[in-house]
Amino acid sequence: MTYIKLKKGKLSEMASDAIKKAGSIRKLEVQLGVSKSMICEWHLEKRSIKKDNLEKILKYLKRSLEKTDIIKELPDNWKQIKGGKNCVKSKKQKGTYEKQLRQCQKESSKYMKYWHKRMKKENPEKYYLMQYEKFKKIGGYKFLTENNERVRNKLEQEVANILKKMKVDYKYEPLIKINDKYFFPDFLINNKIIIECTEWRGIDKAIKLKYKISFLQKEYKIYVLIPKALKRYYEILNHHLLLGTDDLIKELNKSG
Repeated sequence: MTYIKLKKGKLSEMASDAIKKAGSIRKLEVQLGVSKSMICEWHLEKRSIKKDNLEKILKYLKRSLEKTDIIKELPDNWKQIKGGKNCVKSKKQKGTYEKQLRQCQKESSKYMKYWHKRMKKENPEKYYLMQYEKFKKIGGYKFLTENNERVRNKLEQEVANILKKMKVDYKYEPLIKINDKYFFPDFLINNKIIIECTEWRGIDKAIKLKYKISFLQKEYKIYVLIPKALKRYYEILNHHLLLGTDDLIKELNKSG
């Protein structure tokens, strides 16, 4: 395996840019298929980089190197040669690496906090859409509707299929802005009616929905669809409740 020694600062620059692009060291670890410790060593320029790993990070960043960026290629056994010379020094510095790793992670976290704050202020719509897409990837959207949409649970799947059957125009989890607040309600019908679906057993969900409704009802008619058996948890939302899909169908027929 060939190792590449880059000019001072180049490997650190690439590692830093890759961390920023991925969002965190942990995410970059998954995307490149290398360990967090190795990424931090690149960032701190503690070692030269394997040729295949260099190709991975260049491909990830969609960039190339200049000839002047490469100082030399090292033989396979260069680490063993260097390791023998530095054995005593390494022992004296025991514990230093862990400290540097924590510092690297701290710097990454600090940058991400700054990035979130700046994006919310300068481009909030793009920010919330990006966060929503990340959430969808980890949120387990595994139920497929007749419109070939992926939704979170069977209740949402049933509602989507009913709407399609009734030829009702709807959007699933669209981005909605009310004043300075951003929301992704479950269903938006004809750009005027919102349907939230939940099977959560607990009043805590009702409280969260009540807060959400306090904003959304300024511009939309809101319904919360729940199974009949859960009514006792959602009594604070009485004026908005639909007890099962039969109630939903009746309401849709009334509204035309």
